[in-house]
Amino acid sequence: MQVDRILASELFRDSPIQRRLLTYLVDQSFGGEAANLKEYTIGTSVFQRGDNFDPRTDSIVRVQVGVLRKKLAAYYEGPGAQDEILIEVPRGHYAPQVSSRQTPAAPAVTPAIIPNRGIPFRYAIAGLVMGMILVAAFDRWGPVLRNEAKPAAQSEWRDHPVWRGFFGHGAVTKLVVGVPLMIGFGGVLVRDTQVNRPEELAGSERIRQMEAQTGRKGTPMELYTGLGEATGINVLTRFFHSASQDLPLIRNRLTKWQDLSDGNLIFLASLRFRTLRQELSRPTDFEFVGMAGGATMIHNRRQLPGEAATYEPQMTDGAAGTDYALVTVWPGTFPGRRIMAIGGSHTWGTEGAVEYITDGPSLRELRDKIGKETGANGLQLLLKVDVRDSQVVSTSYVTHHWLR
Repeated sequence: MQVDRILASELFRDSPIQRRLLTYLVDQSFGGEAANLKEYTIGTSVFQRGDNFDPRTDSIVRVQVGVLRKKLAAYYEGPGAQDEILIEVPRGHYAPQVSSRQTPAAPAVTPAIIPNRGIPFRYAIAGLVMGMILVAAFDRWGPVLRNEAKPAAQSEWRDHPVWRGFFGHGAVTKLVVGVPLMIGFGGVLVRDTQVNRPEELAGSERIRQMEAQTGRKGTPMELYTGLGEATGINVLTRFFHSASQDLPLIRNRLTKWQDLSDGNLIFLASLRFRTLRQELSRPTDFEFVGMAGGATMIHNRRQLPGEAATYEPQMTDGAAGTDYALVTVWPGTFPGRRIMAIGGSHTWGTEGAVEYITDGPSLRELRDKIGKETGANGLQLLLKVDVRDSQVVSTSYVTHHWLR
């Protein structure tokens, strides 16, 4: 079934929201319920909105159907380029439209007349068939006989402003994952979001209280990472594998300065996590700022026209609302090397940022917005991430700066 082929592709495999949406739209449409595919019914059935769901104030359906259209277009431009059945959701409608791909008719072939001039007709036919077999065999095995290696897959994003230098001959990239600092008291683990490096332990009232209650000295430990970072690892690994490149994973604490000389590095971590990235002397226009009570925001140090001075996430219990994320690309410490940092104020911001910079339609949109600008000191991208029910609903471009 065509829907199964689409859902099995890399574009949809790791997008549970889009998988659920496409399946629902197709099932309803071909189940005779196309007329009932309204914004309200989709919002309550697919996105678990309550009876008080108001499409006028909550745009989740419009946003996600827009994302679905982009993913379907990317599918038929890539892995589904040879599929005969096309599924699309026309603008202004929610019912999918199915059509067959138009293929040009094969040219008519006029049969050749083989005169019998000393060669029996059956032998002439046999010779023609044998010749066709030899040609087909040479096409299949000729490259092997000539010792021609099959070229490795090339990423179409190798010259994109975000990914330039990460793909191509000789490119080597390692992924560094940030891990929140946990404090262990025997069999009890405590997380203070204001403590992200060992030297901050002394200033934590919560840690001091635990030490007094347990009679133990807290021990810094790195044991787990966020769900957004875990998803980001999977998405980035698949993105690199699609270009026939490996992406070895390094734990945050095991990162060494030598890794900067060996190749490119990608730091994947919430902006509050401490990584080797903070030790690098690199320019930045947007910086993460912690505030009293555990609140956070992103400060715009070089405010351009139309931009805000600060971008403060609005999250409810860390599971719903709006987060902000930064994607920064700097030149490496050695010529030809690159350093990328991806992180949100919350784990969901990190996930949304990864999905944005590995999504074909989003990368094309970003390339159009950036244009032909360049910057010798790097690029910084600010993204807005909408979260519902602990899931990334959409990620959108806010602004970008070429770093000075």
